[in-house]
Parts: sequence; structure tokens; C-alpha cells
Amino acid sequence: MNELPPLRTVVERAGYRRQRAMGGILILRLLDSRRETIDAWFEDCNTLMSNWQPDQPLRYLHDIRQAEQVTPHATECVARVLRRMRHIPVSDGRGAILLHNQTLAALLGTFFKRRPQANWQIRFFEDEAEALRWLAQ
Repeated sequence: MNELPPLRTVVERAGYRRQRAMGGILILRLLDSRRETIDAWFEDCNTLMSNWQPDQPLRYLHDIRQAEQVTPHATECVARVLRRMRHIPVSDGRGAILLHNQTLAALLGTFFKRRPQANWQIRFFEDEAEALRWLAQ
């Protein structure tokens, strides 16, 4: 069994929780797919993006295993976050998305197009410990 590192909860609202792992890795967990949960996640993403500094490495894990239901509201919120992310000055970024549904991974993968001016890598995982190891590299 893969042991996970200790996590510190930073934000907890509705069915959403943001945690911090060693190395500054942010973990954004959606604990269900209710509208309130999606809205709490969306608001927190906007807060994080507005405070990001260009010289900070960005390491995050979106845990959507409990919220793998595709709804128009969730799709719109994800698209809005991704549009805004394009304008965040990140020189060293890695994002992991933790899920069970590989069909959803394929769908989400269509949203992530590599841009020459952005230095991000995004990968999909089913195992949290594996995702955190990759983010820590």
C-alpha cells in the first residue's frame, strides 16, 4: 500500500477542500458534484490564480474522484478556469488530475492544449501517491 504524506487543510467549504502537501503541492478535492461544491472550487481556483507569482513553481492535484459527473455547470466552470489559467505567468507548472473514469480523462484531455508560452505539464492518475510522487519531481 502506498503511504500518503501528511496534509494540511487550508480551505474547507461545501463539498470542497484545499490541502497543502510537502513541497508546496496544492491538493484541490471535490468531495461530491453538487453545484455548491463546484462553486466553492471555482472561487478558490480564482483566488489562487489571482495571487500567483511568476517565479513560483506551480504544483497541484485536482482530486475529482468523488465528482466525476459531467454537468453543464461543472463544464462551464472548468472552461472558465482553464481560460484564465492561460494568462497566469507560470514558468514551471505541473498539474495532476486524479480520477477513476478513463473516458472522462480522455474528455478532459481535449481541454488541455499545450501552448508554447506556457511551461505546464498535466497528467491524469488513478493513484494519489503516484500523482504526488510525479508532482514532487
